[in-house]
Amino acid sequence: MKVRKEHKRLLVAEIAAAILQGDYRPGEWLRQIDLEETFAAKRFDVRSALTELAARGMVTHVANRGYRVIEPDLTVVREILAIRMLLEVEAATQALPHIGSAELEKIKAAQMAFEDAVAHGSRADQANTNAAFHDEIYRHAPNHSLSQLVVEIRNRARPGPIALWPSHADLQRSAAHHVDIVAAIEARDVNAFVAAVRRHIEESGANYPTPNATSPYP
Repeated sequence: MKVRKEHKRLLVAEIAAAILQGDYRPGEWLRQIDLEETFAAKRFDVRSALTELAARGMVTHVANRGYRVIEPDLTVVREILAIRMLLEVEAATQALPHIGSAELEKIKAAQMAFEDAVAHGSRADQANTNAAFHDEIYRHAPNHSLSQLVVEIRNRARPGPIALWPSHADLQRSAAHHVDIVAAIEARDVNAFVAAVRRHIEESGANYPTPNATSPYP
């Protein structure tokens, strides 16, 4: 039984990663037989993994139809952003004293990776490098349960990056916010750091959607 539970946890992580990196689009149906073949898994384990992902808010179950990747609900995304505000301000405050020069260089590298994705990458690249930038900061918070919760809450909105970045201008604004965050860390200014994090979340495209923005999804 222990082996089966461990396999289930790994399968959940693998399917979640595939959704987050864009292998499965918002609204796409997840056929169990396809998942069995793709992940070399048994049907029971696939069903258990999908049930867990539904509980996490990454997929939704439709009675007599099956499971599909969650589609972004703007109201829910905004509620998640409000929760992120509370969590990430605290995580930032905790993390700053533990970010030295070596840690700062990794954060800067993550910042540049996102800027490159904004200029040249796919929406999946942009979502993944954005998440990596934030993770590189908040992982230094001594309360590891807090940093993990930040990731879990943020990932609830990641299957639908169009909700966070309705236009390329929103992506560019997000990249500019990252620059401000890094500058505050480098200055060791906790007030500026918290203000930059707060502004970054408040000015998300989901809170101020661009009129007539074109979706990247056909």
